[in-house]
Amino acid sequence: MTNIYEHANDLHVRARYVYSKSSDSYAYEDAAFTKKVTNDELRDMFIKGVIVIIDPSGAMYKAVKYTVSSGTGTITYVKADTTTATTAVLATLDSASE
Repeated sequence: MTNIYEHANDLHVRARYVYSKSSDSYAYEDAAFTKKVTNDELRDMFIKGVIVIIDPSGAMYKAVKYTVSSGTGTITYVKADTTTATTAVLATLDSASE
């Protein structure tokens, strides 16, 4: 069994926000889209809880999957289909390449 321990900087943190810009597929640390999230940061966010905020609507989604390929981490989240209200689609955000 592998344990995941909290650290001092995790005290009282329930989740972290990651921001999605409509013009690319990267995960950003801030709503101004100035800093891309690294693979290590994205993995840590997924393990401890991450909420994806979509620009410009501000809709919030929970990540359901994390994968890594060639040093780039990817989180997958489920969002509503814009054409059929009762249908969901999978969307992804990538970390910055390392």
